[in-house]
Amino acid sequence: MTDRILKEPEYMTCLDCDSSWKVSTNTYYEHNNPFVGTKYYPLCKKCIKKYLNGDEHTKEKRVQTILQQLNRPWIHDQWEKNNCDWGRYMRHVSSLNNGHMTFIDSEFETLKQVDMPSDKSSTNDELVDKWGLGHQPDEYIAFEKKFDFLKRDYALRNSMHEEALKKYCRYAAKEEFAVVNNDFKGIEMWSKLANKAAEDAKINPKQFTKADLTDGIDSFGEMSRAVEKAVDVVEILPRFIQRANDKVDFTIWCYVNYERDLHGLPLVDYKEIYKFIEEREKAYDEEVGLIESSDTA
Repeated sequence: MTDRILKEPEYMTCLDCDSSWKVSTNTYYEHNNPFVGTKYYPLCKKCIKKYLNGDEHTKEKRVQTILQQLNRPWIHDQWEKNNCDWGRYMRHVSSLNNGHMTFIDSEFETLKQVDMPSDKSSTNDELVDKWGLGHQPDEYIAFEKKFDFLKRDYALRNSMHEEALKKYCRYAAKEEFAVVNNDFKGIEMWSKLANKAAEDAKINPKQFTKADLTDGIDSFGEMSRAVEKAVDVVEILPRFIQRANDKVDFTIWCYVNYERDLHGLPLVDYKEIYKFIEEREKAYDEEVGLIESSDTA
């Protein structure tokens, strides 16, 4: 524990309730947090007790949060031996190694198999890999249910989209647990994080465009065009071959002509670039086909 050379104040203001209490073991806990320059941590015992009260299923998580702030160890077996009593547990861990043990010395319980609904085959290890360590069994279940529900209407185009949705599910589920526990500060915190995650993942309803709600198809003409592009009902229309149709096409066209101009070659129309790409694609397909044929021979 870092030596504190600052003179201890006679009174200290609690970070949570803003009340000024006379500093003593009756009002504050001693700690090992190297970033706090006083012997006692500036969070009064009344506020800590209030924070720890609530749903018993998530109490261990709240205890670990306080221990992290105090930089005291979490020892699961000792917590059980003390009948999950905060006061008794703190008196014990504060005496370990002359009070010098820190949160890094914690001993966590080996996670047990999480009971999932009968239609789920996920094991506990799979859930931990997906959602990360440190959550309660009920939270893992809530994350998974919310994710399965939302992904039906959210296009997971790549891993970044999946991570964005998972982040929102974590925060939204945490907010729901805070509501159940009447944890008003937790509700405010998790709500802000969930809203930010929703904005980042673009799943906030106010962000939906007409294209999002209709998959970009809102007329029979657009539907016919989409079908034709997907299954080649008709040959590719000349306008898709003879001129650039989007920024990518236009950029390729400009770059090719830039390189040709540097080498003193005449500029080309876009249809010549399209023809070249088609020829290269055909040659590649033929080459791959020959390789596959030789591999199977």
